[in-house]
Amino acid sequence: MIARIPPDHWKVQHLKEQLYRIGAGYSGECNVDSYIESTRFPESTQVFTDLQLRVSPKLTFQIDTLIITERYVLIVEVKNIKGTIRFVQNPPHLEQMLETGDEAVIDCPVYQVESNKLNLDEWFLQRGIDLKTLGLVVLANPNTKVKDVPEGFPIIYKKQIAYYLQSFRPFEKVLSSAQINEISREIDKEQQEFNPFPLCSYFQIDHQNLRTGFICHYCNQLLQRKSLRTWRCSGCEKNIKNPYENGINDWFMLVKNSITNEECRKFLDLKDSNAARYVLSSSLLVKKGKSTGTFYIKGIKKTHY
Repeated sequence: MIARIPPDHWKVQHLKEQLYRIGAGYSGECNVDSYIESTRFPESTQVFTDLQLRVSPKLTFQIDTLIITERYVLIVEVKNIKGTIRFVQNPPHLEQMLETGDEAVIDCPVYQVESNKLNLDEWFLQRGIDLKTLGLVVLANPNTKVKDVPEGFPIIYKKQIAYYLQSFRPFEKVLSSAQINEISREIDKEQQEFNPFPLCSYFQIDHQNLRTGFICHYCNQLLQRKSLRTWRCSGCEKNIKNPYENGINDWFMLVKNSITNEECRKFLDLKDSNAARYVLSSSLLVKKGKSTGTFYIKGIKKTHY
């Protein structure tokens, strides 16, 4: 996405920040997952990670980790944040202070957990399951300093999670092994796959503003044709053979799930419709429609023997 956005576009910095947060968040979740996996749970316990569920046609919610045991259902929200964070109550948010002196405002994880608890309780209620969920915030970075922690809400570091979960017995048993298995099957059946593509729609960017042509995926500079099958990067001077697939993949990732000859020609700065036809036929695409209504989608071409 960033490779196709002009350097002076007003959303470049926002996209870089989003990319960093997504990467840091994913790294933190994986790190915390390893601590959860090392926890001794009752045999019937089920753990779900990166869970997406739907409570209405227009509302889905995402949970980093969901733990279902005989005694409780626990939502775990993981935060991988550097520096010092301070919880602000009204309106709820985090203030992040880095060692460099920079400050940032971040969504409040406690508010996120409380919202997810309401959504999950509603999801259970819609299926006739009378359960109340609990919440926990885990800090993946052991050097994060925390100020003004909200009272009555558990916030721990990742190394404390095994002890916390093994000693956490707030209720008598509320679920049998059979009930846990039934709830798990229901979750597996209704798990919603997260799909942010096309990214232009997801980030609300006009695809007309994207850089066109073949882009070097090493340094994000434009490629220039060197020979019939080889292109050279104008920046790092690497030779790239047949960059057509990367160019087509950029379109499907950023713009939409189909492409026409004209769209291909304009997006990749090709000289004419014959050049676009060659690029499209060289890619693993399926041709649909006829004449002026012809378009291409991703798929598996049939091979004739």
